[in-house]
Amino acid sequence: MLKAKKLLCRLCAAVSSTVMACVNVWAADYPSEQDYFQELPVVLSASRLSQPISETPNAMTVIDRDMITATGARNIADVFKLVPGMYVGYENGHSPIVSYRGITDGYARRMQVLVDGRSIYLPLYGQVDWTELPLDIGDIERIEVVRGPSAASHGSNSVQGVINILTRRPDIFRTQVSARLGEAGVADVSARLGSVGENWDYRVTLASRGDTGFDPNVAITANLPLNDNSRAQLINTQISYRPTGTDTLDVRLGYSNASRGLGDQFPSPSTSGIFATLRDQKVSSDFEQLSWLRTLGGDNDLQLSYYHIGRNSKDERYSMPCVSIVHASCSAALTLAAPGSYLVADNAVIHRHDVELQQTLNIAHDNRVVWGIGARQDAVDSPNNLRYPSVNWREYRVFAHDEWRITPASLVNIGAMGEKNVLGQARVSPRISYNYHLSPRNTLRASVSVAYRNPEMIEELGNINTLLNNVGAKQYTWHKISAAGGLSPEKAISREIGYIGRLDDVGSTLDVRAFHDQISDIIWLDLVPDPNSIVTPQSFKSDFNAFYSGLEGTLNYTLGAGSKLTVNYGHQVAGAVPSRVSPVASINASLLSYARKYSQTVPLNSASLLLSHDFSGGMQLGVGFYHTDKVKALDAGTPQPLARYLDLRIAQRFGSWQSKKGKTGGGEVALVVQNALSDHHLDYSITAIQKRRTYLTATLEL
Repeated sequence: MLKAKKLLCRLCAAVSSTVMACVNVWAADYPSEQDYFQELPVVLSASRLSQPISETPNAMTVIDRDMITATGARNIADVFKLVPGMYVGYENGHSPIVSYRGITDGYARRMQVLVDGRSIYLPLYGQVDWTELPLDIGDIERIEVVRGPSAASHGSNSVQGVINILTRRPDIFRTQVSARLGEAGVADVSARLGSVGENWDYRVTLASRGDTGFDPNVAITANLPLNDNSRAQLINTQISYRPTGTDTLDVRLGYSNASRGLGDQFPSPSTSGIFATLRDQKVSSDFEQLSWLRTLGGDNDLQLSYYHIGRNSKDERYSMPCVSIVHASCSAALTLAAPGSYLVADNAVIHRHDVELQQTLNIAHDNRVVWGIGARQDAVDSPNNLRYPSVNWREYRVFAHDEWRITPASLVNIGAMGEKNVLGQARVSPRISYNYHLSPRNTLRASVSVAYRNPEMIEELGNINTLLNNVGAKQYTWHKISAAGGLSPEKAISREIGYIGRLDDVGSTLDVRAFHDQISDIIWLDLVPDPNSIVTPQSFKSDFNAFYSGLEGTLNYTLGAGSKLTVNYGHQVAGAVPSRVSPVASINASLLSYARKYSQTVPLNSASLLLSHDFSGGMQLGVGFYHTDKVKALDAGTPQPLARYLDLRIAQRFGSWQSKKGKTGGGEVALVVQNALSDHHLDYSITAIQKRRTYLTATLEL
């Protein structure tokens, strides 16, 4: 901890000295705050107020449509490699993992994810299922990423960051069809229809995507094929209706149906492996979202929104009888208790309902306020995963944020959210930041915030239990999770200083920040006894206090007409100490072991580079390079090695391609090569290899 604080001090000093050295060059007196309104991205996600990125209370990353296109990504998760400090990996060919501040396990429990303000963070395990989202990557207009705690604006589970995916408005579309074919069975197709009217617009997207997954790592799997193929079909619709000049009603609807392979070709001869048999998991997801906005004049407005998300996953299989396997890990008790096959129905039905009222007020020339109230209900039916067959959790929230311009050059953001959940936990998450414009092009920011993460259902009520044979009046079970409950929320305290500057007149920017985050009472796995179980069950306890310190930076540089370069870099360190002492010596030893490993959960250095260039004649080149130092999740046996890989995209446009200022027709053919430098790449899972992958995309717009 002392080393981390010294590092943070050095980083802060470096940032401060760099900026102060520029004051004599840049500082000047300006007549009003209008001189500080620069051509920087305007965002909504940080404070719920429309702000230039130089005046937000948190560091922000904006990934626009052009950047998404230049990456050549076909999966939404891959786009987040352009966020400094963001980890992106794959458990298998269809299960991406996106996490900020390294990776402790396969779930991103400390990062809120929104699509058009709609939370897609699932309540059962606390994860985002990126594969089955009813959203096509071609429908994304931009992505705003809040780098740091933002519970003051977006509530619990925002303790490390927020991703807000904003989709494209209906009024920019004409009829468009696209097809993609390539290696690893890549076969995607999409079609978009759109229309613009005097009072209403609409867009409908139909898409199908699929592939055969990754190749096996023969050193681990003995060349057995992986069962990680996937296929998904979706429909996504947006309707915008304007009955009056002051009212807008937006309706968004979506549905997806996905199938993905799970299990092992020959399950490992262990007490867990007998349940990892081959099967296909079926997942259907839907959402319905209504937003009514009334403009009151003078930048004042009132918004009422409601959404529902649903998810139905079916994963049913029979276990492999361990008695047929000759292996030391199959104990005598297991051989006796589990000679047959047992049905495992790992199914879950999830419904989330959320309603919110928000008002934005311009209460003075130098003061803006946004406030609101909301309620959420999460209902989960998952008898094989939870203590009760059906669980309903309700949460209530009230929030407010005040943007106060003290002087033309000084801005204060003060906000907080109060929440109360079904567990009886009431918390207030405050945040305060001070932004000072050294000049119209250069800004310093300092902020402090507090955020909480509520326990997930699996952590509080988890009970993964399969009944085996009743032998000698003893009921044997395979009991994987047995949650004791009674958990307290995790608490994060974050401090940061940052600088954002505009480097020239064509939009080049530099964004740097130093941070120090402390998270107390981190919830982790704890072994509990069960004499009837053939494995030792796991519960959850508040086991660790951890810290994260580091430096992040982004350079967006315009090289010339049609040529842009984005460079991201993150340097971070982490550490942890046990937050409790167990009366059981073996548990204390386990806690100390995990605490020592905690520093490995963040890559010391990570970086990304994206270059895009438009040639004359309609040709476009995109080059993405990504670097991640070795990293190890706490639940992984082997560290993920240092990774460097290169993605290339070259496209030829013909006709009059769609422009931002008007709708015209045309087409494009693009060739994408992922992992161009190597034919193998180890990731989160050491059993799978991402090989070089090439695919071709053809798009036609009428």
